Amino acid sequence: MGAYGVPFAPNSPSKRELPAAKGANSLLWHLWGHMRPYFAIASRIASDQHGRVTRRQLMAAGIDPEQIKRWLADGRLCAVHRGVYAVGHVAPSVHGDYVAAVLAGGAGAKLSHAPAAHVFKLTRGRRPPPPEVTVPTTAHRRRPGIVIHRVEALHPHDVTVHDGIPLTSVPRVLLDLAPRLPPARLGRACHEAWVHHRTTPAQVEACIARNPNKPGIAKLRRALGSDITLSDLEDAFLALLRQHGVPLPRTNIDRHGDKVDCHWPQCLLTIELLSYRFHATRDGFERDVARRRRSRHVAFTWGDVLERPAPTVAELRQLLSRARSSPTRLDPRA
Repeated sequence: MGAYGVPFAPNSPSKRELPAAKGANSLLWHLWGHMRPYFAIASRIASDQHGRVTRRQLMAAGIDPEQIKRWLADGRLCAVHRGVYAVGHVAPSVHGDYVAAVLAGGAGAKLSHAPAAHVFKLTRGRRPPPPEVTVPTTAHRRRPGIVIHRVEALHPHDVTVHDGIPLTSVPRVLLDLAPRLPPARLGRACHEAWVHHRTTPAQVEACIARNPNKPGIAKLRRALGSDITLSDLEDAFLALLRQHGVPLPRTNIDRHGDKVDCHWPQCLLTIELLSYRFHATRDGFERDVARRRRSRHVAFTWGDVLERPAPTVAELRQLLSRARSSPTRLDPRA
């Protein structure tokens, strides 16, 4: 093994091939050979925690406090929070910062609220400072730079691990965010929860049942059934319908297990709006094609809405008329 527990390159000399050291060099080599396995242990622990480790974990692995002091002095450990260290470097790492906050929170701590929503991709934009953790204890533990939420207990169904970070579950995150997010943003977060994690209203309701005294429950229930728009194309399509007096659809709602862009419940007509922005990856494209194959929905594109509005409105009027006269014709699963 090389320095800091890193293996030697294939053609580099191993310890046995190096010339025998003498005198003071022999003592230094003996000490270095004794220290390396311990730092390798620290590195292995940190490798499962995005480069972070706690003092308690190091001591449980047999590393004494004096060794930890030496590593802090020579830079191999860098203090991040009280009793929490970055191993080997302090390069910026969002996940590393979040794991460090969880470790600093103590036993049972989970990343929660806005930072957890960021990890789950329920919200957009840059990561929200500072880290927030929920701790199942009533003890008034404080950690500078971390917002700590104390609860009596966290139900096992309300916690999970995502990207190596212990955090609260998606339904619990939605419930925690309900009091602080505006209705439109909360509705968007509920939609993203379904898109990225297939979180259903039933799962959210189960979380509410486990936490019936949480604030924002009524607001969250309204958000679960709210209509939202997710793109400029959807906004432009609705504006076109208003301009021409066409009845407005419900938008981005669940229909037979799929999220559909536009749906007219009265006549069971569904329209999909296809924008390249949301199909720039093969996976996204394949999912959308599979969804359309299952439903046989009609689709309009950016060009249909913004470059050829008149023919699009005329075609839509015909579709609505046909759907009213024979609802199941355009929605075979009605």
